[in-house]
Amino acid sequence: MDNNKIFEKVKMKIAISNVKEEDIVMNKRKLNIGKGIGIAACVVLSTTGVVLATTQIFNKFGANSSDGIQTAIENGYYSDINTEYKEANGISTSIESFLIDNDNFDMNFNIKFDDSYSLQDMLANDGRIDIMDLKVVNEKNEKVFATRELETEEMTSLYKTEQEARDNYTSYNGSYSETTQKINDNEIKYYLTATGNPEEFPTSQKLKVTFNKIRNSYWEKGKEKYRIYEGEWSYEIDVPSKMAKSNIVQYKLVSISDESYTFDSARVSNTAFKIYLSNCNGIAHNENECVETSDGRKFYPAGRSDGDGMISVKEDGIVRYYNTFNLTNYDATDNLKVHLFKENGDEVIAELTKEK
Repeated sequence: MDNNKIFEKVKMKIAISNVKEEDIVMNKRKLNIGKGIGIAACVVLSTTGVVLATTQIFNKFGANSSDGIQTAIENGYYSDINTEYKEANGISTSIESFLIDNDNFDMNFNIKFDDSYSLQDMLANDGRIDIMDLKVVNEKNEKVFATRELETEEMTSLYKTEQEARDNYTSYNGSYSETTQKINDNEIKYYLTATGNPEEFPTSQKLKVTFNKIRNSYWEKGKEKYRIYEGEWSYEIDVPSKMAKSNIVQYKLVSISDESYTFDSARVSNTAFKIYLSNCNGIAHNENECVETSDGRKFYPAGRSDGDGMISVKEDGIVRYYNTFNLTNYDATDNLKVHLFKENGDEVIAELTKEK
């Protein structure tokens, strides 16, 4: 398989349960570790998003960043921070840049390996490198982001049962993607892009970024295996004032062509537009669904993962729809038309106006 192919993988497995497949490396020596207790079902219940991994780069924050994020970048809504490198066991890392608002969180890392590592060997056999246990919290210790593997490890160590973990553990329930790019023979760039569905990212003045495990996954004899390099890497960064406050603008319904549909909410941020409907029987995703501004421009769904949009039916039998579009505050007009479609191809138009 080509290293430039996009790999899609749902990270709902428990890394601990596969420890026999892994080489755990600290100070370049193998360590023996035992299996942890299993509460695998808890992870499935607390993860709703799809995780993507790829080595293709399209914009500043990686292949899976949306067009809405790109619009924000073009309008200066990001921060280049270029922190100092922190070194542990021959691996040095720094944070290059980041972006955060209510709907998206993106961060770029530089990862350098000293001469005792062979990056060429690490990337051979469809090899990939990621930060396995990345965690980001703000100054109020509110969770901004955490990898599935870290949350699994924390829940396993803190709670004895699935129910106990569900009742007490606050998970990051959004989707995220990891993208890497080889810079030279000793360095890669690691891109994280995350969506906050179903909750918004918390408003933050500072971010504390920590991780202890950098993972090298590769294929051998038809099986995926792992080497994990351990150390301690941590950063505390200030969030610029433009990103340290909510930028949400709400819209209200003026009319909808199918009055049996219930409009729940719609809002736009600096990186996305989201709309929520219920009682929308027969609704279906369609290549022509879009948000149209009053000057005739059309903005289509972000479509990065199931975290960006979904049609669902819960136990109450009510059909619910939500979707994320690439319209942002930089292009939104006071009045919008949302073009939606039914399974039979009929169009449903929702006309919205900005709340004052």
